[in-house]
Amino acid sequence: MASRFKYESLSGGSIRALLLKPELKDGRPQLSIKTYERQNVPEYVSISYCWGQQSESEFVYLDDQPFPVRPNLFQLLLHLRHHCRAYPEWRYFWIDAICIDQNNAQEKTEQVSQMENTYRNASMIAAWLGVPVGFEDPERIGRDHTSRLSSPAFVDEIIDSPYWSRMWIVQELILAKGIILLYGHFRLPWEGVRGVLHAWSTFGKSKWRHSAALNFVYMTSEASYTQKYGRALGELMRSLESSEATDSRDRVFALIGLMEGEERKLLGTVFPDYTMSHEKVMLITMAYLKQVYAPRPFKWVVKPQQVWNNRIFRLDLETWQALWLETEGYETPHDLTNYTNVWNTKSVSRLLKIGQAKETFREQKLELKDQRAKWFEARAEALQKLSKETKR
Repeated sequence: MASRFKYESLSGGSIRALLLKPELKDGRPQLSIKTYERQNVPEYVSISYCWGQQSESEFVYLDDQPFPVRPNLFQLLLHLRHHCRAYPEWRYFWIDAICIDQNNAQEKTEQVSQMENTYRNASMIAAWLGVPVGFEDPERIGRDHTSRLSSPAFVDEIIDSPYWSRMWIVQELILAKGIILLYGHFRLPWEGVRGVLHAWSTFGKSKWRHSAALNFVYMTSEASYTQKYGRALGELMRSLESSEATDSRDRVFALIGLMEGEERKLLGTVFPDYTMSHEKVMLITMAYLKQVYAPRPFKWVVKPQQVWNNRIFRLDLETWQALWLETEGYETPHDLTNYTNVWNTKSVSRLLKIGQAKETFREQKLELKDQRAKWFEARAEALQKLSKETKR
């Protein structure tokens, strides 16, 4: 590659969108990129996909300049040209690896903080599952190939896709106006896939009942509630403990747009921030959890051995021990013990079964309205103390 694409600066109130050209150049996809104010951006489709662990061994042409991409994104763009024939209204696209300068920490921080709006405002989320392995993949005619889900072997391939292991997809799928799954040249509307996967989980193979794909089926079935009220950080972390992120800081940042309002407002004062080290993000998160949720009923979230075993964060044991000792410097508001267990009855009843198997815990029978008010006051006080410590 003689020369490479160079980004122009992007303000926090702006967004980039891509145009995918129908013809290839030297067998490679061609795109053009434009910058818009967010309120003036044309209708666009947001692409949801798995980055993968491979290096940027492929490249495409972006404004006629070589632009390195990972193999999975390269295949996505090759197939996307064909899908656009079935969806001629698909003109503009948003793809994070291209629309955000991944080497600019400040821009990445600003754009990720707007990620919730990026997904909410997209006309459609197109989720790329990869290229089929055991099935013919000719170019398909028509928009809906849900009938292929009648094949258990095909469902096996869908469920085994690395896509379902990705941390960010829960936000993308929950906030979407509409979702379509792209599997090679197959097009699978999400509502049909969700119904079939739910049915197969009941009557099909046992592995389907414990698959990451089905976990997202359950989470998106409560999308309207999550969009309106959000979820507790502890509940989100427990639900997504096995999910992966190319950047480990995204194990926290990817959840911010799904948190309930007050919690999102509080943590949003410090996150996302890609100038922070991985260790600092983990430290702040652990200290926050320890202050707000400790000592019960969320002990399982912040106990180092359990967090390590549950793979919520990925740190070596020595780093865990060092971080845990640092969090001892943060004062824990003892009065939170009486409030955290009742503010969300549904999530607490679930968490108690997981985290308190060897303990008995008597829930306080107080009015939810009064408890939530006290909960919010206590959390605000806790985070204020935490912010003072982190600014030192």
